[in-house]
Amino acid sequence: MSRFFSSDNPVFGALDQLVDLAWVSILWLIFSLPVVTAGASTTALYYTVTKVIRHHRGYIWREFWGSFKSNFKQSTIIWILYVILMIIFCIDIKVMGTIGGTVANTLQYTFLIGMVMVTAILFYALAYTARFIQDVKHILFNSGLMALRHLPKTLLLLIVAALAVLSIYLMGIAFILAPAIAAILDSVILESIFVNYMSEEDREKENMRNYPEQYEYVNRKDEE
Repeated sequence: MSRFFSSDNPVFGALDQLVDLAWVSILWLIFSLPVVTAGASTTALYYTVTKVIRHHRGYIWREFWGSFKSNFKQSTIIWILYVILMIIFCIDIKVMGTIGGTVANTLQYTFLIGMVMVTAILFYALAYTARFIQDVKHILFNSGLMALRHLPKTLLLLIVAALAVLSIYLMGIAFILAPAIAAILDSVILESIFVNYMSEEDREKENMRNYPEQYEYVNRKDEE
């Protein structure tokens, strides 16, 4: 029986991971409920799954709350700007629908594309806020450039988000795991992009924090 509850037991390890995924998903939902805090909550979700679940550093509540507090202002500004833009797009689409005609229909599709692109930039911006320290202006500017420059991966981000929303729509209970799983997949995609914009020194420090065992092995080999 003691072997079953051992941390080395793959079954127990998988259950532990599921609990972590559920816990961080619930935290994200609770902290997003005021709506205006959804941006900060999503930034905290990204930060937590990247650091704790993917790289096993720290504790879920401590990292989530710490990220939520420290990134609250920037993430909330970004989120509010996103909501405003989406409202404007929705109004424009509705107005074009009442006008009708070829030009109006074309503009409707243009606004829809704009909504999708703004949503993609939001994903980059909130994750960027979790990873780097910059002002909102540079966060949005850099996020927009990366979203366009890495368009195939940007499309993957949108697909992941769509699948997460669809899974919750089809099976409401999926909200317990879907946000965290989507954040992990987004993290894999976005971190492969962010690393290209980090200095060699910063990449080295990042690897040392995430994979300390590799550096310990190298150091032992060098000593031998």
